[in-house]
Amino acid sequence: MVGTPIEQWTSRLESVLDGDGGRPGRVIVLRETDSTQDAAKRLDAKPADIVVAWRQTAGRGRLGRTWADTHEQGIAATIVAERAPAERLAIACAVGVAQAAEALLGRSVGIKWPNDIVVDGRKLAGVLIEQSDQRALIGIGMNVLQTHWPQELAGRAVSFVQLGARIDRVDALVALLRTMNRALHLPQEQLIAEFSRRDVLQGVRATFRTGLRTVSGTVIRTDPMRGLVVRTDADMVYLPAATTTLLSD
Repeated sequence: MVGTPIEQWTSRLESVLDGDGGRPGRVIVLRETDSTQDAAKRLDAKPADIVVAWRQTAGRGRLGRTWADTHEQGIAATIVAERAPAERLAIACAVGVAQAAEALLGRSVGIKWPNDIVVDGRKLAGVLIEQSDQRALIGIGMNVLQTHWPQELAGRAVSFVQLGARIDRVDALVALLRTMNRALHLPQEQLIAEFSRRDVLQGVRATFRTGLRTVSGTVIRTDPMRGLVVRTDADMVYLPAATTTLLSD
């Protein structure tokens, strides 16, 4: 598949931002970078700006994990937003990415708390949120054209093309910008409903690491201002999105 040349990416993405109202953000398109998160910091990106990479070579995920090199087959983007409570921001970003994936696939997808987008148990997209000063850097990685995976990802990752949707990477970015802008401004009640109907962990018994301790229990619900609500054998606990990771389910 021959995709849209990088020289046309800026104008395509600017047309979306211009139609969203408010301060028009900068669209920064990089041919190659280590991480769009780090590039956004170096470039002092402000809320409403977006940094995207034709190729990202050292992407990272939550809690120090790595994100596989896109090799011009996935998308890597950092959307800069106003600072917000961590739990609400995690849920809003998950909903926005899920809605973009659904628009591109024409089918429903799941959210694996806090913000992995999954289809049939395999990861299609992920989000990394880093906040400092008065801005939030929302790093998003999506698998678009990959057909083969490293051994450690085989059976755990999936791309749009593997799901039968052969799409242009810039079209995926356009869809993402549209849905993310809406999701970040959803009323809290609607945001919870959008997350809950895609939540693949609700009702599932799972084990989590939060800070220095391990917690096992049944996931009851996600509270955007407190985190994950889990019923253990002894009590009901709240696990914050910023410091919690899923170990098993």
